[in-house]
Amino acid sequence: MSIESALASAIETIPDCIAAGYVDMETGMLLGVDASDQGSADAMENLALAVANLFQGRGMKGFEELLRAAEIDESEHSGFGEIAVFSNDRLHIFLRTREYPDHVVCYICRDSANVGLALTKSHLSLEPVAAAV
Repeated sequence: MSIESALASAIETIPDCIAAGYVDMETGMLLGVDASDQGSADAMENLALAVANLFQGRGMKGFEELLRAAEIDESEHSGFGEIAVFSNDRLHIFLRTREYPDHVVCYICRDSANVGLALTKSHLSLEPVAAAV
């Protein structure tokens, strides 16, 4: 299965999902994208450039260090595995893959999406999408 097919399948299962993308944080490249319209595809292109900074930027690294210092996060793996961002009319879900820690799957959902269901369905789609790479 191609990465585009896996992303299209994920979009069908995640409620109110309008776009999905697969980003390599090391290069900042969008390796695959599927979107319901051109505006959503363009938004995914722009997000690809920001994803590395979101997961690996100074602010996030500082936050992770504070959590470790407070002994709230004792995991041996560095970095957050997922980040959800709410904007005015969209829910953005970013999930780091286990197989490729420098790769992130991004989903854009309408703000009408059931957040819990969108997060659950995005987690369930992560493995098939990562396997398509």
